Amino acid sequence: MSKVIGFLEEKLVPVAVWIEKNKYINGIRRAFIMLMPLLMIGSIFLMIQAFPLPAYQNAMGRLLGENWKTIFDIPVTATFSMIAVYVSFLVAQQLAKQFELDSIAVGLLSLASFLILTPLEKTTDFGEVLTFQWLGSKGMFIAMLIGLGTVIIFRFFVTRNIVVKMPEGVPPEVIRSFEALIPGAVILTVALLLRIFMGQTAYGTIHDFIYTVLAVPLKALGTSYIGSLLTVFAISILWSVGINSGSMVNGIIRPFWLENQVENIAAVQAGQPLPHVITEQFFDMIWMGGVGATLSLLIAMLIFARSKQIRAVAKIGTVPGIFNINEPVLFGIPIILNPIMLIPFNIIPLVFVTTQYIAMTIGLVSRPLGVAFPWPTPAIISGFLTVGDISGAIMQIVNLIIGALIYLPFLKIIDKAAKQEEDNEMTEEA
Repeated sequence: MSKVIGFLEEKLVPVAVWIEKNKYINGIRRAFIMLMPLLMIGSIFLMIQAFPLPAYQNAMGRLLGENWKTIFDIPVTATFSMIAVYVSFLVAQQLAKQFELDSIAVGLLSLASFLILTPLEKTTDFGEVLTFQWLGSKGMFIAMLIGLGTVIIFRFFVTRNIVVKMPEGVPPEVIRSFEALIPGAVILTVALLLRIFMGQTAYGTIHDFIYTVLAVPLKALGTSYIGSLLTVFAISILWSVGINSGSMVNGIIRPFWLENQVENIAAVQAGQPLPHVITEQFFDMIWMGGVGATLSLLIAMLIFARSKQIRAVAKIGTVPGIFNINEPVLFGIPIILNPIMLIPFNIIPLVFVTTQYIAMTIGLVSRPLGVAFPWPTPAIISGFLTVGDISGAIMQIVNLIIGALIYLPFLKIIDKAAKQEEDNEMTEEA
């Protein structure tokens, strides 16, 4: 096992450090982090609308009228159905910050480019209005690409000083706004030319082209059972050598989870079966206690540990662990770089993905509604919120028990060694 750890430190750590420092990946990751509060607010309105209790539904109908759900559809639509619009701005804005560019100007240019490239649908004799088809989750991937492209073009002009120069004494805000004129004009012109060019192809729009050629295959891989196994394994194996990998890995794959989440929400609104098992909330149900599902380990420690050291770590780590903070356990036992504990630490998330995926696929457990909630939400509560009924909570309880049983034999090894060391110290003192 020590050779495996040495290999990981030698081969994976440099890659992880590169990813962590990559400005483009950081820009996308930070954009989606900024988006999460908006999605949580939209999720609250969705839960008010879709809470699966007949008595509640009837009471709301009597209180607010038969069409009460349409009222709560409005904020849900304004958040989830417009998500590509927000992504087009935030990705460019956050990436521009990485390169110390005018982030607001770049964000607005990206948004304008996205709207130029978005197909229009004629609905009245008075003009055209934007269709929602590409403003929601389906347009999110192209929105990210537009954001990245906008920053690249803008940075090209600024770094080469190809900008409108203003005389001395002009306020900095005015200087920055005029500096955006040339790169901005080029960016919007490129977007318009691309719109015209794609209109002459079989795809018709850049949205259809990107979604068919890139987004669908990548999404299929990232949100499949195999992709889910690879995701949790990547997170846990990097944590094995002390790399805080959750946000790093999630930042890469989150756009595809989010598209599934939005599509599940649309199905909830339409009263249709939920199409997807894999969303970000699927993984929130996995990481009970934090990476490695260490809440299972804490349960085993509290019940079976005999050494003072292990029991002390359990007492210190239980309250944070309930809220998915597990650094006291990771570094208190320790698990990090511990050849014995790293075995269950990496295996258990794979087992949880498997049991949960099968249970949701065959219908024993409901699929994720798409409701977003804060990551410190305790286990069992998070399971209920994820699927909207008790089956999610039961699934987490079952997984907690399975995890505790897998951790137990490895825990006994280190607990026995720690107890023996404590007994020897007491004998020497006597």
